[in-house]
Amino acid sequence: MPQNADYDYVVIGAGAAGSIVAAEAARAGHSVLLLEVGLPVSPDNQDVWNPTRWNNLLSDPAFEMGYVSTRQAHLNNQQKNLLQSRGPGGCQIHNAMVYVRGGRPTYDHWETKLGCTGWGYEALLPHFKAIESKLRVVTAKPDPFSDSIIEAAGRLGYPANPDYNGGPNEYGAVRFQFTMEETEKVGLRRTTTFEKYIGGADLPTLTVKTGVSVMRLVLQRDMETGVEYSDATGTQTTVYARREVVLSAGAIATPTILLRSGVGDGLAHHLPEVGRNFYDDLGIGFPAFTLTELPPTPYGFAGAGIFASDRGNPPPDPAAFGAMNLEMQIATSTMAGPSHAWQPSFAMIGVSAMHLESRGTVSLDPANPYGHPLVDPAWLTAPGDMDRCRAALRLCNQVAWDAELMKKWSWIPLPILSPDEWIALTGTTVQHYVGSCRMGTGPENSVVGPDLRVHGLKGIRVIDASAAPTPVSGNTAGVSMVIGAKGAEMLLSAS
Repeated sequence: MPQNADYDYVVIGAGAAGSIVAAEAARAGHSVLLLEVGLPVSPDNQDVWNPTRWNNLLSDPAFEMGYVSTRQAHLNNQQKNLLQSRGPGGCQIHNAMVYVRGGRPTYDHWETKLGCTGWGYEALLPHFKAIESKLRVVTAKPDPFSDSIIEAAGRLGYPANPDYNGGPNEYGAVRFQFTMEETEKVGLRRTTTFEKYIGGADLPTLTVKTGVSVMRLVLQRDMETGVEYSDATGTQTTVYARREVVLSAGAIATPTILLRSGVGDGLAHHLPEVGRNFYDDLGIGFPAFTLTELPPTPYGFAGAGIFASDRGNPPPDPAAFGAMNLEMQIATSTMAGPSHAWQPSFAMIGVSAMHLESRGTVSLDPANPYGHPLVDPAWLTAPGDMDRCRAALRLCNQVAWDAELMKKWSWIPLPILSPDEWIALTGTTVQHYVGSCRMGTGPENSVVGPDLRVHGLKGIRVIDASAAPTPVSGNTAGVSMVIGAKGAEMLLSAS
């Protein structure tokens, strides 16, 4: 097997977190190898960079990993596509670009209740602000459609919240913030951490290899850690990190690589929590149809939505951990291009049921350990989760059947089955994967410590959303980025 020259750091995954880690390490003068399974994204690919066209990417095999869940007993025994994009930028290539820090109570809970010292909100705030400045996060501007959503939310008792990220909490009717920028040439354009931290930057010590699949880590006691990968021709290469290997491949691929490397329950390096605690919010919703074409939504999703709680309106304590557990977003038929004259427009009213109790697993397929892993989100297996999903569906119904909205936009909500039947039939991923290599205080309850080092192993860290010990209140690009920024800081402070 050929062996390349050593690097100070080898970073696996060029997504939201890994791009930040690789860039910061290279900027500090270290030699860095960044490995990415996907291929580069053309600057002319409008499905990627035009915010209204990302829906076209979800079935594009050039970008999609093709993960599928195991059969879900509480979702009519269906298998669900687990959308996961590949390429420099990771899931930022095809996500909805909604930017949510994740809620002050989330990070304070990590620090005060879970023993994750240094992960409180105030400690992370400078990282959030730096990320938002670098990516040029924008807040949706008022427009007739989003204004009517804010007004409908007000009629339902949800107060306007002018800044759900910077304010005291997320609760209420909001104008979403997006990871896109306003450009003179093309208007709104998607951004990614790979583009902003690496693309065009002068980083001579950074080497980026795309189109490569990491097979496993080569663990050697008291010696450098190696990374074995193969390219498109099947040629296998092993490289070694003089300082550390960083796993930033995401909440599905990161535990898979560890398991292939003999790190997990009952394996050569016994670490029971690898691949456990896998979490994904569950999406609930339905369309309202209209023969009147709806106005364009330039941000992809409508610019306005609602953060709510199944505990009531308002919830008893909107600052409590997990209190903000419903997030409503609306997509319309204008998102992926204009609707045809013969085809009715629609508004897809969806709510993410967040902070569910169910936890799943990521494990190797015994028949093909180097193929796709077995991913079981275990949706609705925990008592009480169905109640939260019913609350999500009620919020959909309240908005869909608002009399003024129906009159103004001439829409007719789709009649549905009983709530439980509808949830079981249509509940689906919202791509909020976290937790499968969770952070904690020791190997009995976690995979990594607060420093993101894998328990009991030298020179290996996990710096991505798999390290998040709990869900957050919202979309997960933000938590991936802040773990990347905080992880890079810790990595360099130890060098």
